[in-house]
Amino acid sequence: MASVRQFKDKATLSVAICDYIAEKSAQAIKDHGFFTIGFSGGSLPSIVGNSIQQVSCDYGQWQVLMCDERYVSLDDKDSNYNAYKRHVGQKLSTMVGGEIILDYNLPLDEAAVDYENKLRLLYPGVSIPSLDLLLLGMGPDGHTCSLFPGHSLLTETDKLVAPICDSPKPPPQRITLTYPIINAAKNVAFVCTGEGKAEVLEKIINHNDQSFPSARIKLVDGEHIWFLDRDAASNLQ
Repeated sequence: MASVRQFKDKATLSVAICDYIAEKSAQAIKDHGFFTIGFSGGSLPSIVGNSIQQVSCDYGQWQVLMCDERYVSLDDKDSNYNAYKRHVGQKLSTMVGGEIILDYNLPLDEAAVDYENKLRLLYPGVSIPSLDLLLLGMGPDGHTCSLFPGHSLLTETDKLVAPICDSPKPPPQRITLTYPIINAAKNVAFVCTGEGKAEVLEKIINHNDQSFPSARIKLVDGEHIWFLDRDAASNLQ
């Protein structure tokens, strides 16, 4: 069952999520020698980036991926990798050990397969890898990654990384992690700020409203935490 951590403002939340990243990084590296961390887009990279220099991690053992990515060049303003690099990657004290990057030169379907294959190389012989930490955001419509309300990808069970060509939010072409690999993660941290998320969060956290894709995150054997600022948590009891 998911737990909720509430913070007085975005700045306090930023420090807390970076402390959490450092904790999980140390645990993973001690356990199996590397740390897989998935970043989402939106405001999440800037929230992490505001405090990441206050913690110390063995970044050389990090393997960084995107929880979803827009099918655009890496220097495009819509690229989640671009946002991660600008807000987080460039602030790290040393280079990360590796990055899984979308090959936008491939056709969309092939790019999704290629991304999944690169991810699987980190976990040879494992049917569904258990990633160490996924940092997820949530849109006002309750979507997470590029899993949108009512979309057919909500029932995808075979692909770990799926293409999407009809995203209701631009740009329309993307790739995204799917529920099988998200729910196999060791740790998932949702990071949500602002009163614009409050109504949906109340429906998800208090009522488990499955019409919202974010409510369908149910870890098989992992830790699931909501990091919320005061405004986002304002409708919770």
